[in-house]
Amino acid sequence: MRLDLPVLLALTVVAATVQTLLPSASWMATKPPLLTAVAAYYALSRELPLALTAALWIGALTDVCSGLPFPVTTVWLLILCGVIRSVRRYVSENAFWRGMVILVVAAPGQAIWYAVFVGGIGWEDCLRGLIAAAGIGAGMGWAVFYVCQWLDSLAGNVKGAEPGDGVPWHNSNV
Repeated sequence: MRLDLPVLLALTVVAATVQTLLPSASWMATKPPLLTAVAAYYALSRELPLALTAALWIGALTDVCSGLPFPVTTVWLLILCGVIRSVRRYVSENAFWRGMVILVVAAPGQAIWYAVFVGGIGWEDCLRGLIAAAGIGAGMGWAVFYVCQWLDSLAGNVKGAEPGDGVPWHNSNV
């Protein structure tokens, strides 16, 4: 029995709590993208229905926790999910750097998305914060992907020929 939804729920609640509690520095365009990293992990490592479910609910939760209008983050995460799904064959399945690579692009993209569709973020502040967003996104991407993969292996959502292989159930031919 796979425990995808309980793991997704646990990751989402913890990431939302930590993201809400983290302070927002003036030199950053947005808060650290923990929830975006969880949605990116599911877009990369799960089948399409679960990836879209994660993007939809994580986007709604991000909007609620941040006080943003509802569909702003949801639409961004659904677009990001589509982009990740289209390039996921080029990203190694067993490397933690994939979270860094994805969030180096996704975090500044999310900051620009917010600046365009929400306003309230000055373009000068947004542009200054893009480098910081990329760096923080890389760190958060690595950490969140590491935790997600660890929880998946702990819950039995991954299997392999050898213990510790970490091959997702839907990708194995066993």
